[in-house]
Amino acid sequence: MLIMITTWCPPHKAIDLAKLYLKQPRELPFVTKWRVFNTLAGKDGMKAYHLIYTEKGKGEEAAMELNKYFFPFAQIEGFCIQSEVLMGVSDSYKAAGLKWE
Repeated sequence: MLIMITTWCPPHKAIDLAKLYLKQPRELPFVTKWRVFNTLAGKDGMKAYHLIYTEKGKGEEAAMELNKYFFPFAQIEGFCIQSEVLMGVSDSYKAAGLKWE
């Protein structure tokens, strides 16, 4: 499973956010690969895209670990988070009964 988590943080809270990330574990159970991409988000401040690959068949377990990981960030005023499960194009076609070639 591939999970994309998007986070936003007001500019004046960016240092608090960075300090909290430094306290978090570098690895989580059921997560095989985790890449983060940061960008400026205009009036919304700082934005990060987390692309997270989970062990096959362990999506729910990984989601629980991610919830625990991000829970402390709720204390940062203005912090927002969104989670999405992503699907590859070929899998999307399979779900529609089509074949991606």
